[in-house]
Amino acid sequence: MRSRIKHTDDSGAALVLALVFITVVAVVIAAVLSFADTSIRTTLRLRDQAAEAAAVDGAAQIAINKLQQGTFDGTVGKCFGPTLDTLDVPNFYQPPSGSAYSAAVKCTKDESKSSASPVVISAANKPGSAILTLGTTGDGLNIKVSGGGTIKVHGGIFSNSNITISQGVLSTNTSVTARGNCTGSITSDPARKCNIGTAADPRGNDPNYPAPTTTPTPPSFPVCSGNNKVIDFWPGLYTDLAKLNKMTDGSSCKNSIYVFNPGTYYFNFGGEWLIDSGYLIGGTPTTKPVGGTPPTIPGSCKSPIPPNPPPSDGWTNAGVQFVFGGDSRIRVKAAQVEICGTYSKTSPPIAVYGLKTAVDSVPAQSGCITATSSGCALIKTENSPSSKLYIQGTTYVPKAAVDISLNNATAQVFRYGVIARSLAISATGSFNLSSALIEVPDDSPGFGMRAVVNLKVYICSGAAKCSTDGDPNLQAMVGLADPSGKREITVYNWSVPR
Repeated sequence: MRSRIKHTDDSGAALVLALVFITVVAVVIAAVLSFADTSIRTTLRLRDQAAEAAAVDGAAQIAINKLQQGTFDGTVGKCFGPTLDTLDVPNFYQPPSGSAYSAAVKCTKDESKSSASPVVISAANKPGSAILTLGTTGDGLNIKVSGGGTIKVHGGIFSNSNITISQGVLSTNTSVTARGNCTGSITSDPARKCNIGTAADPRGNDPNYPAPTTTPTPPSFPVCSGNNKVIDFWPGLYTDLAKLNKMTDGSSCKNSIYVFNPGTYYFNFGGEWLIDSGYLIGGTPTTKPVGGTPPTIPGSCKSPIPPNPPPSDGWTNAGVQFVFGGDSRIRVKAAQVEICGTYSKTSPPIAVYGLKTAVDSVPAQSGCITATSSGCALIKTENSPSSKLYIQGTTYVPKAAVDISLNNATAQVFRYGVIARSLAISATGSFNLSSALIEVPDDSPGFGMRAVVNLKVYICSGAAKCSTDGDPNLQAMVGLADPSGKREITVYNWSVPR
């Protein structure tokens, strides 16, 4: 009897393989799903962090822009307005999803890093025009530039009579207005407006700046001890023209440096004071004068308008005021003269003042000074290569004429405006001044100002106003400066707590 071979069924093995395959696939899918879930949650967290970072940076930028556009000068007011040291920015940033972000930015001045007193320039302490002539007959303003050069002015020009440009060009960055005729080449923006007659225009009014109130008492007159000396003058009343001329006519004290120390000087000597030699400095010298070493003019005295000379820590300006009465007048021949007025936040820094009414024993201007024909100029300069005149402050001589001749001018003659009965300017063909010859400064909330503030930025989502309690989301140290009439911002530090 033969034995028969028995065949087995392998269907059970296939089932095992199927179960193994399903298990492996399930494990892999579970791992992939777990990884995907983690990745999605991480992406969402990163997205939230990115939105928060964008919001906090944006809030800080808004605060910095507010500082740059504001008027805070480190001493007056608050960072973000008269009373606000905290800036609230509601719902300013909308992320790709979720609620909008709001911010609160807290600002504090860093006293240890702030320096220099701000020099505010505003309508309260500057003339309304760079040139204002008050005479009602003849030429209020007369300009002649040989070779056809250009006299540049920074600020408005107003004449209560005529404007005559007999040769050359008069150019200003703003308006030119005359009650009478305008003759010659004039460029301005807007275009010149002439022959307005008696039409009301406050720009043509005498500002009537008050006369000084100090008592005019004669000081001790300085002694001349030879050439190339430093000779100090002191405030008070000067009536001896012979002594003044002997000091400055180039005979006894040739090439000396005449320092008129800060204060008010009254001149009532009846005649013309000739400055024909040496260097006259009116105000606080920027550096100590040394006999035999010519001072740098302009720049010899501390100007009421930084940065000439540049402002420094603890910047102060003590200047002079030259007050003329009667028919006293001054002529600059082959000398160099710089007169610096005194800065004030509430009035122009008047460096030269012509009296309209008497002050004590000093009479109002009279005689040839006030004569409208065949008269004499209160300030006159010669057409000499060695002659220089720079007035760092307002010239206010409403009853007098000013007659300026230029040869090698290198800077402004009248830096803070001139108000006179009439103004005549003549220049040689060598005259080549690219900047303004006469100017009033632009308004500035803190010319020369340097202040440092610390900003703390707090942000929140879903609320219109954020709390400033707790730790900030960002801190920054920001410097504010106005060295040249344009407000500047410097970020010294920018940190986000981790």
